Amino acid sequence: MAKLLLTRFLYIFDEVCISFLTSLLKKQDLGECYFWIAELYLSGYYKQSWDLIWFIYYDFYYIHNPLFEEYLSKKHKEGVSLGGDNGIKAILSAVKNMFKLVSSPEIFITRQYNQLKEITSLFRGKKPVWLSQYPCHYHAFLRYIDKKMYHFAVSCIPSTINDELLQVVKSYFNVPDEDFTLLTSRIHCTDGNNEHGNNENDAFEYDNQFHKFWSLVCLLSINPSWRENCKRKIYTSCTTDEHNKIMSHYNDPIPLSSKYNNKQIYKTLLYKRTYSITPLCSSFHLTRDSFENIYHELWYRWEYHAYPTPLWMNRFNQHKIIVDDDKQAIEFLDDDAMEEFYSQYGYEPDEQSVETQERGLYVLEENNWKHWYTTIFHDNPMVYYKDDFKFAY
Repeated sequence: MAKLLLTRFLYIFDEVCISFLTSLLKKQDLGECYFWIAELYLSGYYKQSWDLIWFIYYDFYYIHNPLFEEYLSKKHKEGVSLGGDNGIKAILSAVKNMFKLVSSPEIFITRQYNQLKEITSLFRGKKPVWLSQYPCHYHAFLRYIDKKMYHFAVSCIPSTINDELLQVVKSYFNVPDEDFTLLTSRIHCTDGNNEHGNNENDAFEYDNQFHKFWSLVCLLSINPSWRENCKRKIYTSCTTDEHNKIMSHYNDPIPLSSKYNNKQIYKTLLYKRTYSITPLCSSFHLTRDSFENIYHELWYRWEYHAYPTPLWMNRFNQHKIIVDDDKQAIEFLDDDAMEEFYSQYGYEPDEQSVETQERGLYVLEENNWKHWYTTIFHDNPMVYYKDDFKFAY
């Protein structure tokens, strides 16, 4: 069973990621994009937040914005060097600039075929002469690229991204040396070859070499004139006002009761859940699908599911507790510790209004991959999947 993780305001982790992705691509509300990435980042998921940014960049932005990689690397390194919550302005700046970029779905839609890995089209007859210049174990991959059957090509990528494979790609696409060096500078070969990927940023960056390699292939296949059309841009930073607004929303206390002038911790979710998760989440495989009654989990076991989240773990560990995996519960060792904890964090998700609950646990209609895709993109997809197919992210 998939691990259910709850963020700072008790959203489900993967649904926050998909809501962020969807809002970013729809380009309708930068504030919503800020909210979702802050929901992850300020929950203590610093590395996961940056991984998500890189993942989205390579999936949707790389083909038309390959030079943005340098800026994203700079912001990532800046955020990591500042550390913890102090680094949020760097990731907000990355989001602000991605919000303006042209996106495209080709890398994402073809990469999803890895869920199936069904090669339904085989080559027969004599191989083309041009293939003889390449090692035979790359022939299928190159032929599918040549025939623009990219979903089959992605299923033929070797498990090891080595320098030989990169040189094959360089030769096939006839990439000039200078461009090749630029495009492969952050691809780290997994065969022990140190020619690629060894720069000072390696320790900070996204390490999915397969993803970076496939993005490179799609760039060269789909946007071969990238160099002519890709000028360096001037990027803007998240402003101090934008940053302060995000942090104030997180840090400002809930208004005191007008009648008794006391804290209203139980109203935290009412005030802090600004946005609802997107109903388009159901076009993806979700963690909630593994649970028979997701409402029961969030109402009566929320402490257990929140505990693995760094922010919540720190909050719980300030008290004497036992994590009971059998009962799926957090047990306090004395009543004083329990009372102190709930006086600060007693969010009472089961007692919230329907509207507040639905912001974090929307009743999702059954959607498939096509519903999400056609909502975001207007061009026909490069790959058509069956009606019951769902994306993985």
